[in-house]
Amino acid sequence: MSDMWHHGETRDGILRVTINRADKPVNALSRAALEELRELIRRVKADSSVRGVLFQTGKPGTFIAGADISEFQDLTDQTAAREVSQFGQSVFKELEELRIPTVALISGACLGGGLEFSLACRYRVADDADKTKIGLPEVQLGLLPGWGGTVRLPELIGFIDALPLILSGQQLNGFQARSRGLVHDTVPTEALDSVGEKILKTHFEVGSARSLFRASKKPGWQRFIERRSLVKKYALKKARAEVLAKTGGHYPAPLAILDLMQQHLATSREQRFANESAGIASLPGSPVTRECIRLFFLQEDAKKPPEDIGAYCDPKSISQAAVLGAGAMGAGIALLLARKGVATRLKDIKPEFVSRGMKTVRELLQKDVQRKRLTEREAAHVLDKLTPTTDYCGLKHADVVIEAVLEQMPIKRQVFAELAAATSSETVLATNTSSLIVSDIARDVPHPERVVGLHFFNPPHQMPLVEVIHTPQTSPAALAKAFAAVQRLGKTPVVVGDCAGFLVNRLLGPYMNESGFLLAELSDPLELDRAAVEFGMPMGPLALSDLVGLEVAAHVAENLHAAYGDRMQPAPVWSRLKELKGNGKEKPKLLDSTGKALRPQVAQIVSTLRRESGSSKTGNLSRAAIIERLVYPIFNEAALCLAEGIVRRPEDVDLAMVFGTGFAPFRGGPLRYAESIGIAQVVDALHRMAGTHPHLAPSKALIDFAKAGRFSGRAS
Repeated sequence: MSDMWHHGETRDGILRVTINRADKPVNALSRAALEELRELIRRVKADSSVRGVLFQTGKPGTFIAGADISEFQDLTDQTAAREVSQFGQSVFKELEELRIPTVALISGACLGGGLEFSLACRYRVADDADKTKIGLPEVQLGLLPGWGGTVRLPELIGFIDALPLILSGQQLNGFQARSRGLVHDTVPTEALDSVGEKILKTHFEVGSARSLFRASKKPGWQRFIERRSLVKKYALKKARAEVLAKTGGHYPAPLAILDLMQQHLATSREQRFANESAGIASLPGSPVTRECIRLFFLQEDAKKPPEDIGAYCDPKSISQAAVLGAGAMGAGIALLLARKGVATRLKDIKPEFVSRGMKTVRELLQKDVQRKRLTEREAAHVLDKLTPTTDYCGLKHADVVIEAVLEQMPIKRQVFAELAAATSSETVLATNTSSLIVSDIARDVPHPERVVGLHFFNPPHQMPLVEVIHTPQTSPAALAKAFAAVQRLGKTPVVVGDCAGFLVNRLLGPYMNESGFLLAELSDPLELDRAAVEFGMPMGPLALSDLVGLEVAAHVAENLHAAYGDRMQPAPVWSRLKELKGNGKEKPKLLDSTGKALRPQVAQIVSTLRRESGSSKTGNLSRAAIIERLVYPIFNEAALCLAEGIVRRPEDVDLAMVFGTGFAPFRGGPLRYAESIGIAQVVDALHRMAGTHPHLAPSKALIDFAKAGRFSGRAS
C-alpha cells in the first residue's frame, strides 16, 4: 500500500483509488507521492482486469490541495526547479494517455497540482460542498502552474476563459467550475461515487460518457472567435495592462504567465509543456516568490492555536452564536457565522435596525447566488440559520456572542452588563471594537475572564484577518474558544494583547498621522498616494482616509493620542478637517470625485493652516523620502509592540499588516522589510528626521533591536 494512493481489488472492471496521504493533514503532491502515482499508473496499464479508475479523497475537505510547498521553499536552482516541473508533467502525461477512462471525484480543495492532476483524468465530477474549491492559485505564491495547467486548462475551456483564472488564482466552487467547463458535472457529495460508477459503465458500453453531461452553453460563433489568434493577442495585451496597473510590476509571476501564454500561441503542444517548465524554473529563486511562500506558511501556522494559550477548543464545537448590532459590520459577521452552519441570532435595539441588517445579509447572499458561489437552496439554508431579534432571549446556550454596536464606551459597557445577565457563565463575550480597551469595556462584567476582543476588518466577508485580543483577565479557555470561532469562520487569527488600537490600528496610526503632516508640507500632496502605491500599498493614505471615513479616522487618532502621548500627537490638519461638510448623504472626503485632486475645501484648509503657522512654503520630497516618513514610524511602533509583549513574535506583525492593511506582500511585511534595509539604518534615518519632526525619534525598543541586528519576541 502506498503512502497516498490506496486501493483494493478491482470490481466490475473498476479500480477505486482513495487519495489519503498518511503523513499530512491534507493531501499534497510531494515527489514521493508523484513517484507512487507513476507506479500505480504502470500497474494499471499492466492489469487487463482494470477497465476504468475512480479517484476519490480519503480526507474530508481536501481532494488534493496542491503541491507540497515545503519542497519549493529551498528550491532556488533553476535546473532543479525545471526538473521538478518536467517530472510532474511526465507523470500526468502517463495518466492522460491511459487507454482506459479515469474519473476524478472532486470533494474539497482541488488546487494547483490537484487540479492539474484532475485535468489529466478523462472525466471530472465535483460535489456541491462548501469546502470544494477548484483553481490554480500558484500565482499567489509567486509561481505559475508547472505540471501542465497552462496547457490543459486552455485546451479544456478555451484560451480566453483560462487566462484570467491562471492570472488571478481564482478558486471556484463546484457549480462555478461546472459553469466554466472545468468539470463535467456537479452533484451532491453522497452521489459522487455512484455518478462516477455510472460514467465508467456508460463509457464501457458506448466508448464515451459525454451523453451524460450538458453541452456547453457557449454559442458556436463565440467558440470560433475565441480560437482566433488576433483575439488571443488582444486578450493578452489587455491582461498585461491590467496586471501592471494592479501590481505596479512588483510581482514577476503574473508577467511570467503572460509571457508564457504568449509563447503558447505559436508552438506545438509538446513545446508548450517545455515552455511551462522553463517559465516556472525562473521563479522559485525570486525574492518576491520567497516572501509570498513565507507568508503562505505564516498564514497556515496562524490557523493553529498558539501553544501558550494553554487550552484547546474544537472549532466544530462552535454551534450557536449571537451578534449584537445589525449595522454593516454586525450583519456581515452574522452572515459569516450562518454560512459556516452556526445558528446565529442577530440583535439590535429596534425592529427597523434588525430589518436593515437582514436586508444587508440578503443582498450579500443574492450577489453570491448571481456569481454562482451559492445555489438558491443554499442561500435559503443560510438564512434559516439566522434569527433576527430585538431581545436577549435564547442567548443562554450561545458559545460566543460578538458585540458590534456603536464605538462609544458607555454604550458598550451597558451592552456587556446586559449580556452578562442574559448568557451562561461559559459563553464567551467578544467585542469588535477597533480602538477601545477591551479591559475597560469588561470592567463591570461578572466573570471578566470570559471577555475577549474579536476585531474584524471591514468588510468582514472579504478581509481575511481577525485580531483575537486577550486581556490580563481572559482565561485560556475563553481565548481558546474565541480562537476556535475564528477558525470556524475560515479566517486568519492573530492573537494580540489588549492596548489602544491593538496591533493593526496601532501600527497604522503613525502611518496615517504622518500623511497629515506631509499633506501640509508637500507642494503636490497627491504625491503621497502615488508614492504609497508605487511602494506596493493597495491605495494611498489619502484614499484610505476617504474609504475609512474622516470621522472614524479622527476618532481612532484621538484614542491613540490619549493612550500613547506625544509620538501620536495628531497632525494639525486633522483637527481642521473636522470642519468639512459632506454633500447630502455623502460623508466628507479629502479627494474629489476623480481621486486625482484635493477637494477645493480641503485645499483651502491646508493653505490656511500653512499661512497661520507662519510659513506658506511647500516642499518637494522624493517618493523614497515620502516612504521613509510614512513607513519607518510603523517599524518604530512595531518594536514597541514586541517589547511590550503585545505580540509574541515579529512574524505576527508581518502577517497582521499584510492581511489587515495590504502592506506590500512582496516585501514580506513591515518587519521583514525593515530587516532587509537594516534596523540600524532605520534608526539612523529616524534620528535624522527627528531633527525637524521630534515625534519621529526612534524608540529605545527599536534601538535595542538594532543592536541585536534582528527583531525577536522582546527587546533585550
